[in-house]
Amino acid sequence: MTWDVAVAGTFHSDDLTTPAGRCDALGGSAVYFSLAASRYAPVHVNGIVGEDTVNEYRRILDRPSIHLDGMVVSSTPTFRWHAVHDFDRWVTAQESSEPGCDPLWEPTLSEASRRAGVLFVGSMSPALQHRVIDQSGATLIGLDSMSEFIASDPDGVRALVARADVLFLTDGELAGLTGTDDWRASAAGLCGTGRLRAVVVKRGPNGAACVTAGGIMEMSAVPVAEVVDPTGAGDALAGGFLGTAAVDERADSAVFESALAEGLGCAADAIVAFGTAGLAATGTV
Repeated sequence: MTWDVAVAGTFHSDDLTTPAGRCDALGGSAVYFSLAASRYAPVHVNGIVGEDTVNEYRRILDRPSIHLDGMVVSSTPTFRWHAVHDFDRWVTAQESSEPGCDPLWEPTLSEASRRAGVLFVGSMSPALQHRVIDQSGATLIGLDSMSEFIASDPDGVRALVARADVLFLTDGELAGLTGTDDWRASAAGLCGTGRLRAVVVKRGPNGAACVTAGGIMEMSAVPVAEVVDPTGAGDALAGGFLGTAAVDERADSAVFESALAEGLGCAADAIVAFGTAGLAATGTV
């Protein structure tokens, strides 16, 4: 048996510029996560998409292990994101957006998603994340956030941390949440907050680490011939990590080493092409 996985996240139409060039691509946290997690387990997708891009999303996510039972289609266009990636500092140097249908989403999980053993809540407003978690009976809950929400609603994000089992943050986001640049100490200090048992620290070209109350496991990034587009790498890492846990039906440190390795492998696939093309090139369960 394998636990089903549910994801509540975003569908975004991305205008991306990197040193490798410029490209229009469809992405979003729900999409990158699903393509990675579906390598391991059935995935149920929840989020909102505009009717302007829905057919292309259905094509991208057309695989037996991905179920679009929670995908809501809006007459308002899909969220549009414009971003310029800085490969020297590994940050988004410039960005802007048009919110499109995103503000219209009412986070109502599909019935299959409510029953899933694993839930990933992608980065979105803390209020929406709370409403998603309220509906889930998952044994293992993964949570992501971003600097925008950590800065505007730190108390809301901290309250969410206590409701998750695994927190996925970059070292910069972790510093913003805890007020310290020592990511090892700050991640270890969060473990044991409510049900939180692990913090996965995403460190870009420096790989990632899984921090628990019992210790720190660090892994290097998987080498690739060329980094083309880092968009979605963190969500792909979360997909590989939680998908591995779903296969093992484990929500404890016994599975975290293999989960982190699989997550880094998925992240490597995500960055070798613009958009989801790198992830979509591989098979699923």
